[in-house]
Amino acid sequence: MMPNNAYENLRNHHKPDNVEVLFVGESRPQGGTFFYQGDSALYRETKKAFDEFFKEDIFTVNRFKNWNCWLYDISENPVNGLGDHERKAEIHLNIPKLIDTIETLNPKTIIVCKKKFVEPEIRNSSIMDNYCESESIFFLPFPGQGNQRKYRESLVKALGGISFCLD
Repeated sequence: MMPNNAYENLRNHHKPDNVEVLFVGESRPQGGTFFYQGDSALYRETKKAFDEFFKEDIFTVNRFKNWNCWLYDISENPVNGLGDHERKAEIHLNIPKLIDTIETLNPKTIIVCKKKFVEPEIRNSSIMDNYCESESIFFLPFPGQGNQRKYRESLVKALGGISFCLD
């Protein structure tokens, strides 16, 4: 498994100059998979949703970047091995950094890829002052534990309101 900074370097390598669609995750998985390696559950289901939206096998991390999309994880450290209390505390602790990131990037759309602990924190933050649910911010279930189809359907619906320039 790579050290944290290697994951963050890979994430930042795929960051577009102008982030128009910010995907917000909880953290990378503890097992060593990672969205930007193309081997995580979030990657697989996001690819399926984009491919369905475009009606062709088109999604790659490079195209994701070219479409001005970027995945930001609230916690640099994996939280999926923590108990609910610790996980919630880690998310809460990192919300100010998320707020700063959103203020700096000023994305047109935010797609939150985890509801349980992330959604309430975002709803109770200043982020909601500038984003409207189901128009410019979308709360999707994480595509695991049977929520894969619901994630894909919700993401395809959210993508419908976004303009993409195909290369």
